[in-house]
Amino acid sequence: MTNFVLDCFFQPAEDLQDARLELALTNTGSKTLKSFTLAYTALTRAGQQAVLENADGLNRIANFHEITPPTGEEIQPGETWKFTIKGLANPARHRLDGPKSAYVSADGIISDVVCNDLEAPAELDTGERRSVPEGRIKTALSIVPWPQCVEVSKFSDELVAFQVADGSADEKSAASKINALAKRLFPAAPHPFRFSPSKTLQLLAFQQDADLSSDGYQLRFSGSHTTLTYGGYAGRDYGLTILAQIVHGAYSEPSTFKFPVDGTIKDEPRFGWRGMHLDVSRHFRGPEEIVRLLDILAWGRMNVFQWHLTDDEGWRLEIKSYPELTVSGAKRGPGCQQVAQLGFASEVYQGSYSQDEVREIVAHATSLNIDVLPEIDVPGHSTAVLKTYPRFADQAEVPESYHSVQGYPNNALNPAMDETYTFLERVFAEVADLFPCEYIHIGGDEVDTSSWLESPKAQRLMQELEIKDAMELQAHFMARVRDILKKLDKKLAGWDEVSHGGGIDPDGVLLMAWQTQEVTKDLIEQGYEVVCTPGQKYYMDMAQASGWYEPGASWAGVSSPESAYSYEPSAGLDPNGLDLLKGVQACVWCEHMIHNDIFNHMVFPRLYAVAEAGWTLPKNKDWQRFAALSRLFPSL
Repeated sequence: MTNFVLDCFFQPAEDLQDARLELALTNTGSKTLKSFTLAYTALTRAGQQAVLENADGLNRIANFHEITPPTGEEIQPGETWKFTIKGLANPARHRLDGPKSAYVSADGIISDVVCNDLEAPAELDTGERRSVPEGRIKTALSIVPWPQCVEVSKFSDELVAFQVADGSADEKSAASKINALAKRLFPAAPHPFRFSPSKTLQLLAFQQDADLSSDGYQLRFSGSHTTLTYGGYAGRDYGLTILAQIVHGAYSEPSTFKFPVDGTIKDEPRFGWRGMHLDVSRHFRGPEEIVRLLDILAWGRMNVFQWHLTDDEGWRLEIKSYPELTVSGAKRGPGCQQVAQLGFASEVYQGSYSQDEVREIVAHATSLNIDVLPEIDVPGHSTAVLKTYPRFADQAEVPESYHSVQGYPNNALNPAMDETYTFLERVFAEVADLFPCEYIHIGGDEVDTSSWLESPKAQRLMQELEIKDAMELQAHFMARVRDILKKLDKKLAGWDEVSHGGGIDPDGVLLMAWQTQEVTKDLIEQGYEVVCTPGQKYYMDMAQASGWYEPGASWAGVSSPESAYSYEPSAGLDPNGLDLLKGVQACVWCEHMIHNDIFNHMVFPRLYAVAEAGWTLPKNKDWQRFAALSRLFPSL
C-alpha cells in the first residue's frame, strides 16, 4: 500500500518566471514522515532560476526534480506539506504535464508516492476532447488503407472465407502467412484462408503479371471465384491482406460490411515509404510488443519501422564492443547512474534488446515486407552514453555549459575527440550487421546552439577548420559520420537538422522533415530526399484536442484524428521536386505513453490516417469512410 499522495496545481502567468507549480504531499499512512526528501518526474519543469517557497533545495536533471523540505519538516499521519516552485521552463497544457511519478526517501528507504493528475484554473480547459465521428460507409467493404480503384457491384450477405485451390507452394505459403497475421491480430475471428475443399468457400486463384509494379495487385471477384493478380511478392501479400480485411469486416460487423462477389479492385501504393517511428528509450517495449506493432503495420500495409533505440533516457541495443551500454546505460532510477525520468520514479527502470532478439524481430519484419530502420541518435541525445562512458566527454569542458531543450546538461558527443569516432565506427559496424536496411538513421536533432562552445578541444578544432558556430561543427561531425556509414555500405538518414550549418551533400541522404510543415519544401529545394513527418500532423504524442483532460504534448499544437487524416504532404511543393518526396511517417514519441491504454488512445486511429496518406491518392480518400472503418483497427 502506498502511504503518500502528491497533488499539483499549475498557476499560469504571462511570463514563465512568474508561473508556478503548487505542490502538496499528503501522508496517508500511520507513521510520521521526517528527515526526508521528495523526488518526482514531470514534463513541466522548474526553470534554471526557479524560486522555492516553503522548501530549502531543488536539484533538477531534465524532468527529474528532487526537493529538500525546510529543516525539521515533519508530516504527521493525515497531514500535508505544501510548497511552491515559481519560475518554470515551460507551461503546462494538459493534465499529464505534471508529476508522473514520485518517491520520498527517508533513512535510505525509498517509498512510492501516488501522483494525481495536474490541476489548473478552469479557464485553461476548453472542454474539447478527441472526437471521431461514427462515419459513413458508401461501399460495404472493410479495407484500410483504401485502394486506388474499387468497382464492386454485387455483395453477399453471407460470411465467406477463401479456399486456396490453385497456386504454387510459395503462393500457398503466402496465404498461410497472412492467415497467421490475421489470427494474431484477431484471435477470436475465423481464419480468412483455408486449404481444403468446401462448398461454402470462395475459390481463390493466383496470377503473376510482370506489367504490374512489384507492390501492385488486382482482385477480380466473379461469383464463387476470386483471382488475385500481382506484380511481386509484396503485391501478392498486400492483395491477400485486403482479402483478410474483407473477411474480418464481414465477420465483425455483418450488418455493415459484406463480401464482394462481382467486381474488381486495382491497387498500388502512392508512396514507397509508409513508415512508423517508435521511441523505446523513454519507455521500453519488449520484443513481443515490437512484433505486435509490426503485425499492426503489416495490416495497414505500412512498410518501414524506424526503431528509435537510443536517447538521453536509455540505450536499448546490445553492442558487444561496449557492453555497459545495455547495463548501466539502459537503467535509470534510484541507485543508477541516471536518475528517474518520465515515470516509474521509485524503481529501477530498464530494458534492452539482445542482438539475437533483434535478428528475430528483423526477420519477422522482413517476412511482412517491412524494412527496419535503426536509429542511433547522435551527436545530441547522448546522456546515456556519456554517463556510461565519461571518457567520451572533454574533461575540460565547463559543466552545464549548455542544456538540451529537454533540460539535459552537456548531452552531445564531442565532434573534436577521436574517441567519438572510434565509438561510432564500432557501434555502426554492429548495427550494420544486424539491420539489412540500406539506411542507418543517425538522429542529428535538437543539438543546442551553445553545444561544445566551452570545450577546449572543440574550440581548437573550430579555429583549425575556421568553423564559426556549433551548427557548422555539427555539419563537420555529420560529414565524418557519413563517411563511416559509406565504408559499411550504408546510407545516412536523419532528422531535418542534419541540413543545418551548411549540411552535407544531399546525394543519397534521406531526411525526416519534422519541425514544421514548411520544412519538407525547404529540404526538397536543397536537393534532399525527404520523408514528411511534421509534428503538427503526424506526431502521435501530440494531444488530439485542446481540452485540459486530453493526454498528450502541446509544443506543436493539436493534431486531431481528422487533421492528421486530411493533411496533404505534397501541398505547396514544386511539381519538379515531387520525386524527392519519398513518403510519410508517423512518429510515436513516448514521454506520455506510460501505459498501453494511453498509447492506444493516442496512436489509434491516427497511425492508420498516416498509413492511408502513404498509400491512397488524395482523390480516393474519404474521412467519413475512414472514421467508420476505424472501429475495426487493431491496437496494441
